[in-house]
Amino acid sequence: MDVHVRAIEECGRQATRVRNMLDFNDAFVDGKATAPSGATDAGIFGKLEGAGDLATKIDEVWNSVKHELGEGRNRLKNVDTALGEVVTNYRGAEGASGA
Repeated sequence: MDVHVRAIEECGRQATRVRNMLDFNDAFVDGKATAPSGATDAGIFGKLEGAGDLATKIDEVWNSVKHELGEGRNRLKNVDTALGEVVTNYRGAEGASGA
């Protein structure tokens, strides 16, 4: 097998490996912290003025983090798919040329 094809395949494997690292819930495995579930309770800030607004902003940040990780996972999946297509096309062309 051609060294270039192996390099492309390895890039695809690494894209998948990194994609799997971007799972939001996996960030909390084996840790003391837990992933947020539901809306942040403003009561955790006591009598802090603007506690409700702060809780809302915290939820917006978590939702943004989840969204960005999802986008990153999707892009890395597309990279792996595209690299697989390159390898398939290369092998097809190589076979057609009798190489």
